[in-house]
Amino acid sequence: MLFAVVILAAVFGIQAPGHRAAAAQSAPAPTVQARTGILIDRVTGRVLWSKSPDRRLGPASLTKVMTAILILQRIHDLDSYCRVPRMVGKEELGNVVGLHVGERISVRQALRALIVKSANDAAVTLAYRAAGSEPAFAKLMNAKARALGLTNTHFVNARGKPVPGHYSSARDLAKLGRYVMRNAEFRDLCRRKTATIRWPGHAVPVASHNRLLTYAWVDGVKTGATAPTGMCLIGSGRPGLQPLIVVTLHEPSRGQEVIDA
Repeated sequence: MLFAVVILAAVFGIQAPGHRAAAAQSAPAPTVQARTGILIDRVTGRVLWSKSPDRRLGPASLTKVMTAILILQRIHDLDSYCRVPRMVGKEELGNVVGLHVGERISVRQALRALIVKSANDAAVTLAYRAAGSEPAFAKLMNAKARALGLTNTHFVNARGKPVPGHYSSARDLAKLGRYVMRNAEFRDLCRRKTATIRWPGHAVPVASHNRLLTYAWVDGVKTGATAPTGMCLIGSGRPGLQPLIVVTLHEPSRGQEVIDA
């Protein structure tokens, strides 16, 4: 379990990257089935473990972490409303909360659907609310990625649909995770195991796919999964004194994702 690396570090007295070799001699390195992964200190950003961290792969619904933080930063009245765009009715969106074209939902409720349920109809609705279209919103996402120094990240859509040119890396997603966890509204969203998404005429109970949230010391962040990408995770927690961010990309199963993280 990657979160256990920090416990090993404490046991073996690791204080700086130069001491990692001593830990490696004292205990076996974690075996991780994910294609790429990384574990960092959430406060300092120091890398504690990594596996091909700069490899570009599809991030699936981890994309929605960037979607959410942009919405939180650009729309200050979370009780204002979005209108569900025609795009929601034109494309098979997969995982949805059940929004229909023309309905109204508050930004706050759409964000809960986005992060807790990982609802693609909420992602598209929020993108249209903030930028007028999903491609226009993707430009905002890419500008933010550049501003954060995410050099192996490029977004084509707001929901994580696996298409050419839509990719990120474990290192970039860990940086993004560290950044978004500084935002109190985002922290409140991503720690929720369940929620009831409400909009006029509807009250839909939803549950997070993030199995790590069953641990009391885990406080986020987001999972994702598509057939091409496998299981993807940004996790955040404090298993000891040190708050951590872990990323694993392209795991074969949710069970293995929990074992590796």
